[in-house]
Amino acid sequence: MLVSLGVSYRKAPLATLDALSFRDIPAFYKFLRKADVMDGAMILQTCNRVELFLDTKDPSQIRADVLREWALETKFKLGELNRLIDAREGRGVVEYLVRLAAGLESMLTGENQIVGQLKNSLSEALSNSSASALLEDTVHRAISAGSSIREQTGIGRGTVSLGSAAMKLAEETFGKLADSRVLVLGTGQVGMLVMKALRARGIVSISVAGRTLERTRSFCRTFGGTAAEFHAVPSQIAKTDLVIVATRSSNYVLTKDSLSRRDNSGKRKLMILDLSNPRNVAPDVGELDDVIFKTIDDLRGIADDALAKRRELVKKAESLVGPRVEKINQLLQREEAEPIVSEIYRRADQIREGVLNKTLSKLNLTVEQQESLKSMTVSLVEKLLDGPIVNLRRAAERKDERVLTAAGQIFQGE
Repeated sequence: MLVSLGVSYRKAPLATLDALSFRDIPAFYKFLRKADVMDGAMILQTCNRVELFLDTKDPSQIRADVLREWALETKFKLGELNRLIDAREGRGVVEYLVRLAAGLESMLTGENQIVGQLKNSLSEALSNSSASALLEDTVHRAISAGSSIREQTGIGRGTVSLGSAAMKLAEETFGKLADSRVLVLGTGQVGMLVMKALRARGIVSISVAGRTLERTRSFCRTFGGTAAEFHAVPSQIAKTDLVIVATRSSNYVLTKDSLSRRDNSGKRKLMILDLSNPRNVAPDVGELDDVIFKTIDDLRGIADDALAKRRELVKKAESLVGPRVEKINQLLQREEAEPIVSEIYRRADQIREGVLNKTLSKLNLTVEQQESLKSMTVSLVEKLLDGPIVNLRRAAERKDERVLTAAGQIFQGE
């Protein structure tokens, strides 16, 4: 059965999501693989959510085991984690994945970034040998359904992106940003969205620092900006008005101590916007008098304003979710019959081939005649099985276990 356990921006502020983020994802996948009742797992971790999607034989046991290990891993209180967690099972998981892919669960409704994040999370689960066939199939179908809803409603067009929302927040502080000097830390997907938003506003003085200088230079060739080495960030900040942090570091890249040592004589305040998950700027940075510190939590008001203008599109998208989920569930249930269907065809073909070879050994036929007789036997078997197989698959869609069990017993090999 599919199960999801997660905490999102709907219940928790960024600081809590940051505290609940996995610093060592491969290690947690290793724990999940060891669980006896676990068939598959996928971790989805973004700036707005930390969630686990599981394929398990025992939902109640796995919830207790996973939440306990999650709390130990992050040094978070288990009782508080249980209070914040959103848990879903079966159809609820499928519906949630479709809503995610459609952008209906995003803080910035309709944003497209979540689709890439789902794909990346599935890829990461596969690379860690943790995604079951059921989980992989469900995620792919949910992404396809979500994309279909986006295309049909246009909910993703004209959406305020994370980068645009960040720029709007900065403009509320500084006014026009055209003459501002900006430093972007991070060359991932969020960094890309930020760069697009910066360039759309005509900002030209942009420095970029990433994990390696080679990757940073490649990023700048594609999206603009001037590459800087990460160890040179303190000197870059000294001549910067706005710092946007979007890295995936497991540690703080900016701290109160590192920023308090800079020379800021005669300058206006420095604005730092942390869009990272886990958080990459120490919370006490906001205590500095000459620093304006913002996080993704501060983008919520902008998201609410954007949503108010898009309510009709959201309403239309919401109405399309149910039928898409029902179709996915039917397909997933139908697949329960496929092992039986495969065995039926295997046994039938085995019998057909045995009888055919016995018959051919008694006849003096040309090669062409033999092929014609073989084609006839294949067609005969397919026509005989067509009706029963259709009914078997329909029984699977209805979750009629009696029919599935009976079919399995009837066609069981010797």
